Amino acid sequence: MQRRTIRYVAAGLAAAMAVIYFLIGLGVLKVVDGQAGDPSMLTFGASAGAMFGLGAILLAELDRRWLWIAGAVLQVLVFAAYIGVAADRSPAFETWGIVLRIIQVPLFAALVWLALRPADAHPDALVHLRRH
Repeated sequence: MQRRTIRYVAAGLAAAMAVIYFLIGLGVLKVVDGQAGDPSMLTFGASAGAMFGLGAILLAELDRRWLWIAGAVLQVLVFAAYIGVAADRSPAFETWGIVLRIIQVPLFAALVWLALRPADAHPDALVHLRRH
């Protein structure tokens, strides 16, 4: 599979997560009891949605190994945070949180794959090398 394809699939996964987080923040998708109109949920959903939205844009537009390493580390932290706060929430694990984790697993795998494999040479660099 080509790097670009992996990046675009990962970008789609990150974008899907961003949409879900925005909908959680707006209260369209319910994840915890007593969520309706809670400003902290709006802040949470907007910030998480923005983070995953930015990740989607970066995946679609750039191919930088350090970004994929940082992204993979971030996925581990997000997953750990979800598990860490579960005991303090009601319900501890809810449908949308589980859906997000299901989407997050292949996103993490794609980021690790991208981080472990060298980036393809930039097409302009190949043209430049052929001329000299």
